[in-house]
Amino acid sequence: MTNHLKGLLMTIFAVVILSPDSVLIRLVEDVSSEVDSWTVLFWRGLLYAIGVSLLVLIKYRSKTITEFKNIGKGGLVIGFCSGISTGTFVFAIVYTSIANALVIISTGPIMIAIVAWFLLKEKYSLITWASLVIVFVGIYIVMSGSIGGENLVGDFFALITAVMMGFTFTLTRKYKDVNMVPVNAIGGLIAALIAFLMANQITVPAEVVGYIIAMGVILSISFSLITIAPRYMPAAEVGMIMPLETVLGSLIAWYVISEAPTMNAIIGGSIVIITLFLHSWHSTNLARKEKN
Repeated sequence: MTNHLKGLLMTIFAVVILSPDSVLIRLVEDVSSEVDSWTVLFWRGLLYAIGVSLLVLIKYRSKTITEFKNIGKGGLVIGFCSGISTGTFVFAIVYTSIANALVIISTGPIMIAIVAWFLLKEKYSLITWASLVIVFVGIYIVMSGSIGGENLVGDFFALITAVMMGFTFTLTRKYKDVNMVPVNAIGGLIAALIAFLMANQITVPAEVVGYIIAMGVILSISFSLITIAPRYMPAAEVGMIMPLETVLGSLIAWYVISEAPTMNAIIGGSIVIITLFLHSWHSTNLARKEKN
């Protein structure tokens, strides 16, 4: 198996298993009124941290502590950004429609470009800047359907999630020679600690335990694979596959909890996803030409 195929399979598998995640959050709160968003975030973050730590332990065994130490101060900053995005994602799903949240969060690759331009002084072509403008037009269309309603709060949480993902992945790329998988555990732990301080209670009824465990398993596996995949294939190609979560997640929400996307979400989402795909395709072809 070639490295490219390995990275491709990692990314597709990660995106597919990540797709039901948003529905699981909604199911927990729908099944039990005793569970609030902070409680969900506490268990989600804690199980995420435990899951990633176990994966690192399985792979590195006696070197596990060393792998965590190797992330350094940069890794702690990335972990903080990851922890914030883990938290804002939960509130985005709770306070807006799943389709809206996933469309806005799917703009992560564009946020990465903005953050990299700001922090790493990277220069981009006119095509990238044009893509950025078009994506923000798509976001505006999605969010304009929420003006005057409660969904607008959730839309802003989704936008914060996308921005924090931009910082997370840009800084991860800055330290590309360091194994940053342990950072995911740090992020989960930070989210859990913040939620612990804010939650009225952390106990959950038995009927939602399965959903919460599923969240921890999904996050641990999917984000570990997404962190590793760019080692085997260009990051731009990974970006081409990531919007698949928006489509699958919205379809799952429609089927499982009968939450159909609004026309604004469909139109704005189509603009965002098509733009992201075409930009990633362009970036991939450009990288191949430069390599040859």
